[in-house]
Order: sequence, then structure tokens, then C-alpha cells
Amino acid sequence: MEQRIGFGKRFGALLLDLLLCGILAAVGGSTIGGWLGAYTGAAAAAATTAAANAGQDAQAAAAMGGMFGAIAGFIIAFALIGVVYFLVEGFTGYTLGKLILGIRIANDDGTAAGVGKLLFRYLVKNSNSVLAVLAVVSRVHALATLGNLAGLIIFVGCFFTLGVKKQAFHDMIAKTAVYPKGAIK
Repeated sequence: MEQRIGFGKRFGALLLDLLLCGILAAVGGSTIGGWLGAYTGAAAAAATTAAANAGQDAQAAAAMGGMFGAIAGFIIAFALIGVVYFLVEGFTGYTLGKLILGIRIANDDGTAAGVGKLLFRYLVKNSNSVLAVLAVVSRVHALATLGNLAGLIIFVGCFFTLGVKKQAFHDMIAKTAVYPKGAIK
């Protein structure tokens, strides 16, 4: 238990992961934004005739379509890349940030965790997002409220890594912990 990784390195790995996701989203977002910008720009151009009759500038309408496409593209890319990027953690026990810092998720006894346990941990850790998606798909709004509550509990539970066990609440539920990569048996 003394080899477990606490809050500092885990938070550092999260910051690295968010930075890497942001860079990937900027690259991917420009592609998606270009498609959306062309689509919304074409829609704006089609509306140009109506805008010209109303006294608006056609170029301004097209620019707004392009700006909307760029912003929407970045948001969509960040969401898609984020899901895929962090789902890797559910299959491997680490993200690029964890890999760079030399840490990995394992069973709470320090042995290598199986994919099933890692995916369960991923679902618990991301229960807010999972319940939000289920709320949208099922149209049961109570699931969104439960998701918000779960997200708050998981967020507060992350500070449990400051304690003696160095386990976040989602680690306690999944019976996992974060260790230096070389310490996992």
C-alpha cells in the first residue's frame, strides 16, 4: 500500500491527458469544423438572398456560418476524442499522461487488473456521463439528476487519494489503486 500513487501524480497525469486531448481536438476539430463550416457556410450562402433583401451583408452571414462550424467542430472533436482517449484507460489501465508519468491502474493488492475490472472502474468513474447519455436516450430526466449527483460524489471522492489508502472513491468501489508501473506484480 505504501507504493500507491496519491493525488499529485494522478492530477498531473490528468492535466497531461487534458492537454493532449485539447491538442488532438484542435487538429481533429479543424477537420470537423471545416466540414461543418462548409455545410453551415453553404446554408448561409443559400440564405444570402433572403439576407440581402433584409439589408444584411452576405459575407457576414457566411463568416458566421464558418465560425459556428469551427466552434462546433472543436466541441464535437473534443467529446469524441475524450471518450475514445479515456476509454483506453478502461482497456489498458493507463492513459498517455499516466504512461508518461510511469503510473498504472492495478488491483488494490498491487497485481495487474483485468479488462473487466478496468472497464467497471471506468464506468464508475464516468458514471456522470454514462447516466447523462442514458437520460438523453431513454428520455428519463431523473437519470440526469442521478448522474449529476454521481459526478459530485466521484469528484469529492477523488480527494480521498490524499488519505492513507491513496484510493479515490471509484477505486474503492472497483477495488483498484494506482501504482508505479514497475511495482505491479
